[in-house]
Amino acid sequence: MVETSKPPRPKIIGLLLVGGIHHILHLIPVAAELEKDARVSVVIFVRDQAEQEACQTVLTALGATRTKIKVLKIGPIGTRISPKLAFLLSHLKIWRRLDALIVVERTSTVLRFFSNRLPPFIHIPHGAGDRAKSYDPRIKHFDHVLVAGQKDKRRMMDLGLVSDETCHVTGYIKPFAVKHMHPNPPQIFENNLPTVLYNPHFAPDLSSWEPFGRELLETFSKRTDMNVIFAPHIRLFQKEGIQGREITKDFSKFENIHVDLGSERSTDMSYTRAADIYLGDVSSQVYEFLSEPKPCVFLSPPETQWVGNPDYAHWTYGPVCHSVSDAMTALVDAEASLPRYAKTQSDGCLAATGNPEWDPISRAAARITSILGLQ
Repeated sequence: MVETSKPPRPKIIGLLLVGGIHHILHLIPVAAELEKDARVSVVIFVRDQAEQEACQTVLTALGATRTKIKVLKIGPIGTRISPKLAFLLSHLKIWRRLDALIVVERTSTVLRFFSNRLPPFIHIPHGAGDRAKSYDPRIKHFDHVLVAGQKDKRRMMDLGLVSDETCHVTGYIKPFAVKHMHPNPPQIFENNLPTVLYNPHFAPDLSSWEPFGRELLETFSKRTDMNVIFAPHIRLFQKEGIQGREITKDFSKFENIHVDLGSERSTDMSYTRAADIYLGDVSSQVYEFLSEPKPCVFLSPPETQWVGNPDYAHWTYGPVCHSVSDAMTALVDAEASLPRYAKTQSDGCLAATGNPEWDPISRAAARITSILGLQ
């Protein structure tokens, strides 16, 4: 009797979601590609049913059928430390049993200080922006980092966070996935006026919201020549509180103003795809807006030292304004001024988000299976 050997056990790849729903489209599309390989089994770990449902929506839209989603509860340690840390530390035994652990945030690097038996620890940064926070020193605790473009690899290497062997350029996953899930951009307004997306960041020392935001919305409310989508980073109004949210929502009564303080649409590129002009500060969403050269305007207090600073490289993609009146003038002139910035935008986006001809999801999945020795 001829003995037949059993096929090898599938490699179990875990995708860990602990940073919020705005991370989903940076991470979950990779699961849909990885599951096509019969040699792997993919499990997504989430904290609650809402995250589970949001992840399942993406998987279904991308045709995934094998990937599992598990909701993990926090153990007793959750009464003594933050919920995020409690989630990470409560399930150390699960992470150790995986063949790879993939995350998009950096709080999870705390696991390095509680276990020396982690599987290959892989980071996919959530965004392709320029600000210094994108080059967090904790990145050095990952075994491998999959970045969107050469810009991030170069800066991370210069800072000693990665090496040429541990950092891999795969392209920008989120925009590629969104265009496959939703080929046609949504229509937000029932008119043909130019639409501005105002997208302030949440970081108090970097955001244009406090010095300019309310005055800007007041100004838009008195105009009839343009629409505005006010869709800040979803964390901005987690800090503003109920009163700030209610005051801001009052602007929704104007036909040319659409306010979204944190729905799914504010994270799935609905607004960056629907807008004609981008108005903001340091958010990486500017790279999601610039699928092709389009007008950008940036708002900043005059004291910001941004010229020549790589943390503000995207401010070379359009005029930088220091008052609401200057910003409104720039918005009116935005289309006419675009030729001055189009080449810089194209070059900057290529460096930040990779070759537009790439399939970033397939490239990321191929790199992960290669790291596991499956190529």
